[in-house]
Amino acid sequence: MYFEGMEENQTKLWIINALLEQLERKEYSSITIHMITDRAKLGRRTFYRYFKTKDEVIEYITELLMDQFTKTILKNGSSCQEEVALAYFEFWENYMDILLLLKKAHLLYFIEDHLTELIMNVAKKVKHIPSEMKEEEIAAAYEQYKYAFAIKLAGFWKATILWCEESPRKSPAEMSKIITSLLT
Repeated sequence: MYFEGMEENQTKLWIINALLEQLERKEYSSITIHMITDRAKLGRRTFYRYFKTKDEVIEYITELLMDQFTKTILKNGSSCQEEVALAYFEFWENYMDILLLLKKAHLLYFIEDHLTELIMNVAKKVKHIPSEMKEEEIAAAYEQYKYAFAIKLAGFWKATILWCEESPRKSPAEMSKIITSLLT
């Protein structure tokens, strides 16, 4: 099981885990809803009650991952850049199997295409963006710093992909120090 012990809709978790288990053996394009529901021991109608397509399942996986990243930051009390970087790499270390599986299946674009939005949502949830800031203030601040943010975020992501492929892999603490030194 990929997402164990989560307080989440159990049926959704069965569907998610069934799709990820199928990805271990098959190309994403060849996986059918029928294969997913068979593996999850659910009916097709149950699948469609929660998701319209298998792409929606992958999108939901990215949401769950970002929720877990948020929880990691909150649990660690991460406030400065190095602490956030440490929480980030600790989080991915815990979900390395999913990251590698999505990479192998050429599905990282589900994260990459929405990375700015995903990270902004995490920042709001952990209150790195003050809750009293109005959406237009956030948009104005983003407009001012969007290029710097994009460069840093893209670099962070590419470093993550390089790191996940390493053998032996550096520890989250080592990666946190490397990233922090590069970003300051």
